[in-house]
Amino acid sequence: MYKRINLKKLGRTHSHRKALKQNQLRSILQSGKVKTSSVKAKVLRGELQSLLNLVRVSKENDLSLIRMLHEVLGKDELVKRVLELGKKESTKVTIKKVGYRAGDNSQMSIVEITGFKSNKDASKKKGVKKVEKEEKKEVIVEKKEFKEEKKGVLNLGKKTVSKKIEPLKKERAKSRSGL
Repeated sequence: MYKRINLKKLGRTHSHRKALKQNQLRSILQSGKVKTSSVKAKVLRGELQSLLNLVRVSKENDLSLIRMLHEVLGKDELVKRVLELGKKESTKVTIKKVGYRAGDNSQMSIVEITGFKSNKDASKKKGVKKVEKEEKKEVIVEKKEFKEEKKGVLNLGKKTVSKKIEPLKKERAKSRSGL
């Protein structure tokens, strides 16, 4: 019987659920945020908070903790990132609800680690990539200017139309019982 056990099963077997949690932990520690369904987001937040609390409570250079983190996360860089995030008191895990998925209409959320700094953030601060992007845009514009338009039999009836594409506002589908 399944009584009074606080466990989200997520409709999966034990091994599949364990693999899902590990994969999401790895991806959030690499990028800083993950977009997933709200139920999975709550599970992910709990797992990540428990890892960070283990790091906060443990002694410095605790070998058993490091081995356990290697078992869960798999990579040295992820283990180092968890250890440095766990030592900060300001590190928190937040969930922001985004909208609804188009296919099955399930609620989507973004799980973020506050105080997370990735390698991408450091390069943006330096301004190195911005200069490269501007140069690429100039090259693309120059190529478009020299491009001649071919007027032949195939292009007779075609019109070029440019429209602004605005993001769709997604709402939950209304059921018959809700009307």
